[in-house]
Amino acid sequence: MKVNSQVFRAYDIRGIVNEELSDELVKKLGKAIGTLLRRNNSDALNVCRDGRLSSPHISELFTEGVLSTGCNVYNLDLGPTPLLYFSTFKTSIRNGVMITGSHNPKNYNGFKIVVNQKPLSGESITEIKNLIENEDFICGEGKEQKTPLLENYQTEIKSKINLKRTLKIVLDCGNGAGGLVAPKLFKDLGIELIELYGEVDGNFPNHHPDPSNPENLKDLIVKVRENKAHLGIALDGDADRLGVVDNKGNIIFPDQYMSLIADQILKNNSGRKIVFDVKCSSRLKESISKSKGVPIMTRTGHSFIKEEILKQNAILGGEMSGHIFFNDDWYGFDDGIYSALRLIEIIAQSEDSSAEMFSKFPQLFTTPEINLHTTDERKFEIIKKLKKEFEFNDYEKVLIDGIRIENEESWGLARASNTSPSLVFRFEGESKEALKKIIAVFQKALFTIDDKLEIKLN
Repeated sequence: MKVNSQVFRAYDIRGIVNEELSDELVKKLGKAIGTLLRRNNSDALNVCRDGRLSSPHISELFTEGVLSTGCNVYNLDLGPTPLLYFSTFKTSIRNGVMITGSHNPKNYNGFKIVVNQKPLSGESITEIKNLIENEDFICGEGKEQKTPLLENYQTEIKSKINLKRTLKIVLDCGNGAGGLVAPKLFKDLGIELIELYGEVDGNFPNHHPDPSNPENLKDLIVKVRENKAHLGIALDGDADRLGVVDNKGNIIFPDQYMSLIADQILKNNSGRKIVFDVKCSSRLKESISKSKGVPIMTRTGHSFIKEEILKQNAILGGEMSGHIFFNDDWYGFDDGIYSALRLIEIIAQSEDSSAEMFSKFPQLFTTPEINLHTTDERKFEIIKKLKKEFEFNDYEKVLIDGIRIENEESWGLARASNTSPSLVFRFEGESKEALKKIIAVFQKALFTIDDKLEIKLN
């Protein structure tokens, strides 16, 4: 079987349902993963699905494929991605697959794969693709078993969070899978909750479930201001990422709230390492060092962050898209629900407002993530040319992931997206002039490659 290579991405498998993700491919993907596990002396897999309209059907087909290899399936049913990760730590089964389109449009779906508690990426994803193309599958007869774990997940989180005062929180679940869990958890912990879009609905009728896009936080901002709430929290479609709005309705980007979290966590963990991705502010690196931590910059992508956390024995990790990984009193996986509650716990410890607490870690002049649509082939060609054909004099190059150039007054990043056919940019400067200058440096290079490659700011 010849498969579309674009479906097999850097750290997951994702595509348009019924076009890139056909029924045949989904079933054979189950066969490939079942085969991979059995050839690695394992015979069991936890499976969970998000609230997308296509997820029940995909889950059924995928499970059928897995069972046909003799690998057993423990079905967690509907839930957020953190529930799947949790299951690999709290059951005897260390492998799992989450069926989710994450923050992609509603006609997408995909698979996040965990083997022995570690996310599959790179060569392992390619190995699965090769098994499918060669139809190199083991035959057997596995068994399926329902494994409800939502209550265990909620109970453990409640045991970890201690709020010193009652806070009024607006929570926007974006009609994603987090609505199944988060509102009840927040209320059980004594939070005065104002709920937005908690009903799980794969049509996403209110807004796109991606809190990294400021456009999707408009309703949350309005509700925070209307209700004079202490904080606003937004979850993405599968609840492994979070967006944050302070009590004044200001969007707090992940590298800014990471600074606050890092400062708190390092008070009792001096000298520990904290991992963050190349899209994060230079101020995050500075604040980690100031709080007596060791900053580690790495590639963008939840799999790469997790790998680096394990490699460095880091206590905390995070990336600009809102994936936050607590590895002190949690399990080192990205969990938007738990991370939101840890942030709320920090804010509840102080009588200061959330805006006052975040202001201790001020932002520079910065852009949100800027996406420039292209093709999967072209995006890599452009990054390769930026790396090889331009000197970027007066700037230091960082080539961990794409190209980041920086000096004392600004930095800029261009990289190929891991999840879509686009280029991703981010810029930061000590002043408006410095910000404009770094954008102009990249724009000049891009126009040299192709005069249609324009960085468009909202």
